[in-house]
Amino acid sequence: MFISFIRLKWPVIFAVIVLASCSKTDHTNTLFKLLPESSTNIDFNNKITESDSLNILNHPYLYNGAGVGIGDFNHDGLPDVYFGGNMVSNKLYLNKGNLKFQDVTDVAGVDGQKRWCTGISVVDINADGWPDIYVCASFDKDPTKRKNMLYINQKLNKDGVPTFKESAKSYGLDDDGYSTQAIFFDYNMDGLLDVYVLTNVLDKGTPVAYRPKLAHGEAINNDRLYQNNGNNTFTNVTKEAGILMEGFGNSVAVTDINADGWPDIYVGNDFISNDLLYINNKNGTFTNRAAEYFKHTGWSVMGADMVDINNDGLQDLVSLEMLPEENLRKKTMLMGDNYITYINNKKYNYEPQYIRNVLQLNQGKAPGSNPQFSDIAYLAGVYQTDWSWTPLVADFDNDGYRDMMITNGYPRDVTDLDHALYSNSQGRTAKENTSLASADSFPVVKTVSYAFKNAGGYTFKNQSADWGITKPAFSTGGIYADLDNDGDLDLVINNIDEAAFIYENTLNNQKKSVKNHHYLSVALEGTAKNTAGIGATIRIYYQGKQQFYEQQPCRGYLSTDDAKAHFGLGTAATIDSLRIRWADGKTQLLTNIKADQTLKIAYKNSIGSISPGISSKENPVFQSVAKQLGISYKPEEKDAIDYNIQPTLPHKLSQFGPSIAVGDIDNNGFDDFYIGGAAGNKGTFFMQDKSGKFHLDTKRILHEFKEEEDMGALLFDANGDGFLDLYVASGSYEFEKNHTSAQDRLYINNKKGQFERDFAAIPIEYDNGSCVKAADFDGDGDLDLFVGGRSVSGAYPTSPNSHLLRNDGGKFTDVTQQLCADLQHPGMV
Repeated sequence: MFISFIRLKWPVIFAVIVLASCSKTDHTNTLFKLLPESSTNIDFNNKITESDSLNILNHPYLYNGAGVGIGDFNHDGLPDVYFGGNMVSNKLYLNKGNLKFQDVTDVAGVDGQKRWCTGISVVDINADGWPDIYVCASFDKDPTKRKNMLYINQKLNKDGVPTFKESAKSYGLDDDGYSTQAIFFDYNMDGLLDVYVLTNVLDKGTPVAYRPKLAHGEAINNDRLYQNNGNNTFTNVTKEAGILMEGFGNSVAVTDINADGWPDIYVGNDFISNDLLYINNKNGTFTNRAAEYFKHTGWSVMGADMVDINNDGLQDLVSLEMLPEENLRKKTMLMGDNYITYINNKKYNYEPQYIRNVLQLNQGKAPGSNPQFSDIAYLAGVYQTDWSWTPLVADFDNDGYRDMMITNGYPRDVTDLDHALYSNSQGRTAKENTSLASADSFPVVKTVSYAFKNAGGYTFKNQSADWGITKPAFSTGGIYADLDNDGDLDLVINNIDEAAFIYENTLNNQKKSVKNHHYLSVALEGTAKNTAGIGATIRIYYQGKQQFYEQQPCRGYLSTDDAKAHFGLGTAATIDSLRIRWADGKTQLLTNIKADQTLKIAYKNSIGSISPGISSKENPVFQSVAKQLGISYKPEEKDAIDYNIQPTLPHKLSQFGPSIAVGDIDNNGFDDFYIGGAAGNKGTFFMQDKSGKFHLDTKRILHEFKEEEDMGALLFDANGDGFLDLYVASGSYEFEKNHTSAQDRLYINNKKGQFERDFAAIPIEYDNGSCVKAADFDGDGDLDLFVGGRSVSGAYPTSPNSHLLRNDGGKFTDVTQQLCADLQHPGMV
């Protein structure tokens, strides 16, 4: 006990002393100000009450939290706030102005009916101009207690309070399938808002074990799509629409990702299930094409959003995971990676997934291709934010770039492997202990949410402390909205076991700030059937810059943001032009717009139509011509598991090939090329004819028996006869140190474009090479060589040998020691 006390207490005491003595930064004048509940009158607390039968050890989704919804429910021009509760009643607070709110839940009739509520969607589903609320329910084993609810706004009572009628059953939306979140959009372009219902339920098997994917709509955790019939009813069209892939759904985003004018669906999935990207086929069906768009995704994705972070007019993807920032927490929370994961990915056709946040930058598309995405989360500095939930991506300081607020926290540190294995005995007893006492024994680690300032489009700076985000909590769902209509975005955060956070944005309270932090807010008046204009896109142009916004208020995690578009403008007091494209293609162009106002744009004033997206480059710099030239090649290589040799390797060392060497082998005036072969596989020549076409030839090297792995390759004239010879640097980590397969090879051209190996021309050395380069370093008129070494088998990261080889009339001598001894061990070349 004493040792445990020392381990726990002394670091804390030391930290307090250091902070007290060294930290002199003044954080009183911060961008955000956390308002006390005594000021706002918002006292909502998503309190979780645990027991032996209900705790995190027997209910893994206990702490997934609930969302927040924003809407002007009473039409007074101020955004009101609706909270989802798990074990507590939902709450509706009317905005009374000056950041004061009134709890009207009981009068409004929107308490959630004692269900375990998760996602909150605010939408005018009956198109009467008054926002309604769709609430997802989950968790309970009794299906009657997890039916989703649809609160239809009945407008104001005599006291000016909006009242609601629960109507999910009559609309056909009383889904009881463990719903996480619902998002409304017009998937079939008939002008009516349909709804995608995200699902997350754990079946009897473990959610992290590899198995064949369930891809035909048979899974219990298959999401659902409901089509709007136009008469206040919906029809389940899940299977007909091709929504067939299973998934442990935590978040969903809708955007026209390929700019074809039709909305697509991104789904962020928990555990082993891959994220999904349903591309709209424009015929009422979707196809999952995530693997074609993304090179990898997060492993257990929580919240996600599709939003333009670098102002290039293209939607990027933010998805959150749970990688800690602190090294100690990394080591205690993460299990070592296992190569079997990669084998199973291939075996069961899973796309690569990693335990960290992902920021997928949209690189645009060439004609006839899909948009391509590159993960820049490391570069951007947002890849590690602990157990994260909601990405709130908006321009909080009105400088013209969207910033990022990330909520995080988890009441019990169940991923603490040290505790689970050695203190709590989880997994080491015949019967797992899932009592409340056992659950309570896990560490409680409250974390601070993150606030990142966008530093120009591609990198973010952690401004949490400077912006006033300093209070640790278990924060899950959250939204941004201009609660006081002063031109900057405030924050509302739903917390577990603590009162909700209301952060006032003080930007426009500060003197002189307006000069450098202008803004424009845009309120849309859509069609008669889609009153909020969901699916519309807005592009603004000013000072040689642009910004892009797509109307979809349901974002992030379990929540719905304010339906008004918000643009920070920095120093721009006027916008040159604004172009809106409504979901059906109709458009309006507005010019010379003054900043610092809420601009209302109505669909009825649209004129003409425009195509979606922005023009792509007509002629890419490079285009593939391999097929036209007759080049078709796929290397074959045995899967050597380097980690069986050294388990702590950061990456494989046995798959650095194949090498390529270019030169006119047969002296016909046209360049040919050689592609090296893996261990046990011959290299391949592609010979070019006078028409510019290539043909494959594997018989150019005579009398060859090959076990070596080709690394570096070079075509050069070794013996001065005017014909190109071939030097191949050998070596692979898969072979033991000093194995004969690491011996380099020199093949001499027989003046007919064929090669025979000259065993005596080069020194004997058994180092794992990587490259070979030629230069006349002794000035005698022939080409000498540098051969770089890459690895030492079984001894990473020991520096291997590299070699300087002097050409003596076609015979090569190792002169490294005489000419440059430092090059004998220059590192891993």
